[in-house]
Amino acid sequence: MILRDPITLIDSGPLTEEAWDALGAGLKRFGLEVSDVKRVLLTHGHQDHYGLAEKVADASGATLYGGRLDRRNFRQERSHGLLLEDMARAGFGLLPRLAVVASVTAVDRFAKPLEVWDELSGGETLPGDGWSVVVRSTPGHTPGSLTFTIPEAGVVFTGDTVLKEITPNAVVDEDPEESGRPFRSVTRYFETLDEIGRTSGDATLLTGHGAPVTDWSAHRKTLDRRYGIRVGQIERELAKGPAVVRDLVAAIFPRVKTLNVFLAYSEILGFLMYLEDTGRVEKIVSETRDRYRLVPAALL
Repeated sequence: MILRDPITLIDSGPLTEEAWDALGAGLKRFGLEVSDVKRVLLTHGHQDHYGLAEKVADASGATLYGGRLDRRNFRQERSHGLLLEDMARAGFGLLPRLAVVASVTAVDRFAKPLEVWDELSGGETLPGDGWSVVVRSTPGHTPGSLTFTIPEAGVVFTGDTVLKEITPNAVVDEDPEESGRPFRSVTRYFETLDEIGRTSGDATLLTGHGAPVTDWSAHRKTLDRRYGIRVGQIERELAKGPAVVRDLVAAIFPRVKTLNVFLAYSEILGFLMYLEDTGRVEKIVSETRDRYRLVPAALL
């Protein structure tokens, strides 16, 4: 929350009575009400971050701002047919695929689709009374993820692009700029982490969940170590021979269920595309399956 004119909310929380009450209580501590909110800046199009935005706008007349490349997320436009087809090619049976689609759809109850909002692409500066918001495009967690920097305060609101205790999942979905193709989430996310180091390494990063990150260099080393473990797991499995995504999910996440099946599938596929982009893995396409194998150099 930015408690200077115009009163600005960063992300709204999910569409639940508990979240609505918590928002009202938080504002009341500063002598404010929801009707005082003039702007809502949305870091990305996931339901726990934009769920209440329409309700806040209805109550206050606030202007909503969100990433242009998360347009389909904000509108809850789903490519279920594409997901079913891609998961079939990844080796998943019909029942697990239908369960994933049902679980992904069920999460939409935690958000009201946005009707009207101002789209941001990154590079904009939003003015305030003695302060400003610098908008940066930070694709990875979603295609249209944004961070909001307040230069006068030395802080950056990161949404889920940076989390202190949790390793963010770079979610694979349809690429909003290349219809019918998967968004290369992990590759873009690693590019974003490099950019954060260049532009915001000295700032305090106010994360979407949990504590702030105050030492970016140390945090980046932690992320690199954690992501290095995931890469190592995938490469060790592929050293046994070519595999579909389902094989890798079963080996690396043996107890995964329901919605987490999608997150596991998304993580493995995202890392495979990253390894493909870096020349360490190649995709073998057949009529019904996509398999992945290590390129010879990665076996050395």
